[in-house]
Amino acid sequence: MLRRSLARRTVDVSSVGRMTESRRPAPSPAGQQLDRSRSVRAATAFVIAALVLITLICGVFLLSGVELPDWLTVIGRWIPAVVSLGVIVLFRLPNSVGHWWMLRPGGMRRLFGGLATGVLGLAAIYALAAAVGVSLGLATPLTGADYLQIALLTVPMALLFSLSTLGEEAAWRAFLPQLVPGMNRWGRAITISGIWVVFHIPLHGTMILQGTLDPSTGIVSTLLLLPLGVFLAMLVERFGSVWPAVIAHAVPMSVLNLVANAAELPSSALWGLAGITAITLTIGAVIVAPIRR
Repeated sequence: MLRRSLARRTVDVSSVGRMTESRRPAPSPAGQQLDRSRSVRAATAFVIAALVLITLICGVFLLSGVELPDWLTVIGRWIPAVVSLGVIVLFRLPNSVGHWWMLRPGGMRRLFGGLATGVLGLAAIYALAAAVGVSLGLATPLTGADYLQIALLTVPMALLFSLSTLGEEAAWRAFLPQLVPGMNRWGRAITISGIWVVFHIPLHGTMILQGTLDPSTGIVSTLLLLPLGVFLAMLVERFGSVWPAVIAHAVPMSVLNLVANAAELPSSALWGLAGITAITLTIGAVIVAPIRR
């Protein structure tokens, strides 16, 4: 009798468990994995839309003969972010915008560590490139007062410019990489940085054709976006948040800001400094990159 009673209780408990399980709500879309096909289609749509949109905007200014305004280079950084919002809605991507843009800092200690690594790391990269260029006779240094002024203005200006770089970094370093998770982190960073370079060609090309940007400077600055993009991508990989890349990208300097008479440098010196900068950026990316695969 005792065994039969226990058996009946066991059956009753199992039945209740099955009934409870059957009444549980289905998992929400936010908790579902994004299938590979939809991920590829969303990534493709994002890239094409961003490139077409920036080309159309620059084309209008070029064909109309109206000089590209300075504000366009600031506002234009939000074009990829706006496109990413459209892709999220169009393809019904799971999770929130905060997830796709990687806006969670991951704790104050991690946040400030990432910000310091990004700002100080990028400043050190450019300073090293300038020092090597000066030692090789490619350029002459600025005065001590000039360097002091740059040091004092770097952080405040980076915080100010971050209002525009957020739109760009949220799209290229946070949103798009999550749509291609199957790639090796280095392959993903290089590929997306290459697309980022292409994104800037209509803008820089229009400025060159309109005579507001020196051709050599425009070409060099465009190509240097490739190693810069990889460095910024490794910052996001390391700290799991977009904010270190946002602030680092907003650092208002390059190697040309750290040498005297940069606008008068011959092409050989300009390309030499660019090559040195590309090497130091690559080394910086390797140092910043997380050890785990």
